[in-house]
Amino acid sequence: MKVIVFSANTSWYLYNFRRSTIQTFIDLGYKVVCFSPADDYSEKIKELGCIWQPLFMNNKSTNPLKDFMIVLQFIRLFSKYRPAYCFNFTVKNNIYGTWAAKLLRVKAINNVSGLGTAFIHNNMTSKIVKFLYKTSQPFASTVFCQNPDDYDTLLQHNLVPQDKLILLPGSGVDIDMFNPSLRKEKTEKFKFLFAGRILKDKGIIELIEAFNCISQRDFPCSLTLCGFASSDNISAIGEDKILEWERNSNIKWIGSSDDMPNVYALADCVVLPSYREGMPRSLLEAGAMGLPSITTDVPGCRNIIKNQYNGYICRVKDVTDLYNSMLTILKLTDDELLQLSVNSRKHVEQYYNESIVINEAVSAVNK
Repeated sequence: MKVIVFSANTSWYLYNFRRSTIQTFIDLGYKVVCFSPADDYSEKIKELGCIWQPLFMNNKSTNPLKDFMIVLQFIRLFSKYRPAYCFNFTVKNNIYGTWAAKLLRVKAINNVSGLGTAFIHNNMTSKIVKFLYKTSQPFASTVFCQNPDDYDTLLQHNLVPQDKLILLPGSGVDIDMFNPSLRKEKTEKFKFLFAGRILKDKGIIELIEAFNCISQRDFPCSLTLCGFASSDNISAIGEDKILEWERNSNIKWIGSSDDMPNVYALADCVVLPSYREGMPRSLLEAGAMGLPSITTDVPGCRNIIKNQYNGYICRVKDVTDLYNSMLTILKLTDDELLQLSVNSRKHVEQYYNESIVINEAVSAVNK
């Protein structure tokens, strides 16, 4: 039985974003082994029918010398399971997993789900990450990326050879699980939803400021924040700050959820004012649910949302523009909102069905 490895910087990521792909390979008769740090989702991974092995890593560390220990862990685990292929997700796994795969003749299939914080800021960390990509990705068998901007950046900086780079429609979305039929009846109070990690780079500070301005105008609306406050990220926001935001009685933080379809079902509009994305899962899931979204004119986000078609695009880091976009959607008629919803579902069905992504993963193995 051939062995396939899936690795990421959290078990949460593998379970929530790659569960269908993992299940597909199990159904095809592969032995699937997952490498990831231990968290609440590690046991859930094993329940899928695959093996889980802990991977010890500090997601907040930017010291490549300390992170080199990750390579040694990959070498040990590859030696134990002898996989034919390794699907890597997230930056450190893409880099260190590929070096280890090269040494043990494992075919590395990497996924650049977004160039992220390291590419937002032009600093020493950014230079190090680019260097590490440039010295690792030529050893990969295939490198997937999730939006045209990242595709161009990877090529322009010579980070990935063009013959190995493939553009995907994000991680895709299960359009049966996320379905407009699940949505609840609209209430008098309009419900905004932010779904994602509580990070500064997600534009959460600007969102809170914009919403507080709307609250001062006595519009009947609320804002739900759904996501975990991780300390393992340089742009993390502490729980104390989130609790401070909740002093506005119309802002509620519900933490992370294992039932996202039900979370979206209670919303009227998703807001993601991010600084940069790969292909944001929350916008895909919102679209599949028939929800319009407000987001920023940045890579990833602008590839999903078309202004005034399935939502609204605003300028990044611009509280006033975000406020105006939220105000605009609050003033729409029911018919105008319905048209945005219909367009949202149609757009995701046509371009972002997860079956497209799964088929590409299977094709990469069958090369």
